[in-house]
Amino acid sequence: MSKPNKNSKLIPIINMQNGQEGTIVELVTQDKDVLRKLMSMGILPGVGVKVIMKYPSVVLQAGYTQVALDSGIASVVVVEPISYAV
Repeated sequence: MSKPNKNSKLIPIINMQNGQEGTIVELVTQDKDVLRKLMSMGILPGVGVKVIMKYPSVVLQAGYTQVALDSGIASVVVVEPISYAV
C-alpha cells in the first residue's frame, strides 16, 4: 500500500461527488463495531472506491462490490481522491 502524497488532499468520502474515485487512506473511529462492519464489507485502507450516489445513503463501488452506508458511518472513511489530468 502506498502512502499518501504530502501534497494530496484527504477528505471524508461524504464530501466526494457522484462518480468521483479515490483510495481509502484511513478509517477515523475508535468504535470497534463500526470498524468491524466496514472491514466485513471490504472497506479498508488501500482499497479503491467510486461514489455511485450520496442520497438517500452513500453507495460505494469497491472492486465488484457495491455497498450502502449511512452518512454517520460513511463520515469515518477518509480517502485520497484521484485527480485526472485534463
